[in-house]
Amino acid sequence: MKNFDMIFIHPPRNFEYMKKNIKTRSSYMIMPMGIFGLADLLDREGYATKIINYIIERIIDPNYSIIKFLKKINVKVIGVDLHWVLHSAGSLELLRVIKKYFPSCFTILGGFTATYYAKEIMEKYNWVDGIIKGDAEEPILKLMKNLNSLDKVPNLIYRENGKIIDNKITYVIRELNSLNFSNLKLMEHWNSYLNYIYDVMHMAWPVEMARGCMYNCVNCGGCNYSSQVISKRKFYILRRPERVVDDLRNIMEMSDVKGIFYGHGVYPKTEKYFLKINELIRKEKLDIHADLEIWRMPISKEFIKDFAKTYIIDKSLLWFSVRSFSQYYRKKYTEYFGKIDNAFNFSDKDLKNLMNLTKKYNVKLRLFWDVGNPYETGLDLFVNFLKAFKLMVENISKKSKVAMWSEPINLSPGCLVEMFSDVFGVKKHMKNLSDYVEAGKKSKMFLPPLDVSVNYSTNYLTKTGINLANKLMLLIDLISVIMD
Repeated sequence: MKNFDMIFIHPPRNFEYMKKNIKTRSSYMIMPMGIFGLADLLDREGYATKIINYIIERIIDPNYSIIKFLKKINVKVIGVDLHWVLHSAGSLELLRVIKKYFPSCFTILGGFTATYYAKEIMEKYNWVDGIIKGDAEEPILKLMKNLNSLDKVPNLIYRENGKIIDNKITYVIRELNSLNFSNLKLMEHWNSYLNYIYDVMHMAWPVEMARGCMYNCVNCGGCNYSSQVISKRKFYILRRPERVVDDLRNIMEMSDVKGIFYGHGVYPKTEKYFLKINELIRKEKLDIHADLEIWRMPISKEFIKDFAKTYIIDKSLLWFSVRSFSQYYRKKYTEYFGKIDNAFNFSDKDLKNLMNLTKKYNVKLRLFWDVGNPYETGLDLFVNFLKAFKLMVENISKKSKVAMWSEPINLSPGCLVEMFSDVFGVKKHMKNLSDYVEAGKKSKMFLPPLDVSVNYSTNYLTKTGINLANKLMLLIDLISVIMD
C-alpha cells in the first residue's frame, strides 16, 4: 500500500443533489487556490501529498468511492476545505463518513467558514479532530511534525480527551512569493479538472495573487475588517508580478487552457501592479485571455488600452460591480455607509466613461448588479430595473460589448452585514453554521437564481420580495449576454 502523509479532499456542495447538478457551477467544483499552495509546500518539505477533487472523480466515474480509494492507501491526515459556507453540508458529511471508516486518521478543516465557526464545529461535529484557523502554511507543516504534540501547532483548535483546546491564531502569512500554486500534478486527474472548469463551467483558471483586502465591501467575508476578525490579518499582501506570471506560464505549458481569472481586482492603487503583469505576459509571449474585476473607479485609459493589447481580446472580460443602476440609491448608500464602504461612490457619468473606454478598445464589459442592499426600498428597486432595462436597450442598439449579470446575495459569515445586521437594517435568517448545513442539504441549486433563496430580509424588503426581484433580473441578464 502506498503511504501518504496528507490527503486534501475538495467536497461537493451537498450529497443530496450532487448527481443532478454535478456539472453546474452550483456543485462548487472549483477549489480554493490555497490548497495547491499548501500541497506543494508539503511536497517540497518531503511529505507525500495528494489532492482529490471529489466532484471530478464522480464525473469521471459515477461509481467512484472515496472510501474504497482510501482503503488502498495509508494516510495520516485528511483535510477537507470549508471555505465557502454554501458547501458546508458537503464538507461536514464527507468528513463524517471518512472518520467512520478511518477513526485513527486525523481529520481537519480549513478556510474562512471553518475559521469563523470553529468553536461551533468542534462542539457539534465530533468527527472533526481539528481546524486550522486563518492562514495555514506554517501550521500545516508544524501539524505534520507534531501530530503527537498538537499544542505546538499555531492556529489549531483541536480536541484532546474530550476537551476542546484552542491554540489561538498567532500566525499570519506575510509573503506569498515563496509559494507555488501551479503544481497541478499533485492533484488526481488534474487535466480533467482544468478542462471541466473551463469547458463546462466557463470559468477561467483562478490565479492566486493576494491575501487580504484594503476595502470593506459590506457583504464580503474577505473584506479588510472581516479579515481582521476571522484571520487576524490587519494588512493585505500581493505576490510579485513575476511569481504570478510564473504560475501562468506553468499552467499553459501543462495544458491547453488559455484563460485565467485574476484573484485580486484592479483599482487605482493596483493599476501599476497589473501593468507590470501585463508587460511580463507580453514579454513571454503568453497567448492568453483574462477575466479581471474592477474593484473601484476610476480606471485609467492607459490601463484599458494596455489590457486590450495584452490578452486575447474577443475572449477577455472586465467586470465591474455597479450593484445598483440607481444613482439616487448609490448616493443614499454612500451617505449612510460611505465612510465604511465607498464602493457605491461613483456617478452615472463615471460609469458611462468606463463603458466608453472599454468600447473604444473593444474590451467586453460585464456589469454586476443585485438587489436587497441595506436601506434599499421598493422604489429603489423599481428605478434600478428601469435604468438596467434602458441601458440594455442602448447597448444592444449601439452594439456595445456590455452585458449585465446578477446573482442573489447570500450574507457571507463574518461579513459586516452579518456581524452588524441591526446597523444595516437586515434580519438574518441563518444565525449559525447548523442553519447553513440544513439549508445546504435542501438546496437543489439547479438553475440559480430561479431556485435559489437569499438568507435574509431587510427593513424595507421581505425575503420573498428579494427572491422575486432576483428572478426578474434574470431576464435582463440573459438578453444582455445573448445580444452581447
